Amino acid sequence: MDEEKEIPLGLAFQMAMNEKAMAHFSAMSEKEKENTIERARNVKSKQEMERLVNEMGKTF
Repeated sequence: MDEEKEIPLGLAFQMAMNEKAMAHFSAMSEKEKENTIERARNVKSKQEMERLVNEMGKTF
């Protein structure tokens, strides 16, 4: 798998616990997914990752 498209473990873990966020991510275009993955790579804490994923769940 292309390293650039690999989902960070923290993002995958948090999405696994948030069905709406997972559904939103699945419905995203490839470019949106890449942007989300890049944002997740820049996260510095568990709480920050939770906020990122919760935002995705709320916007779907």
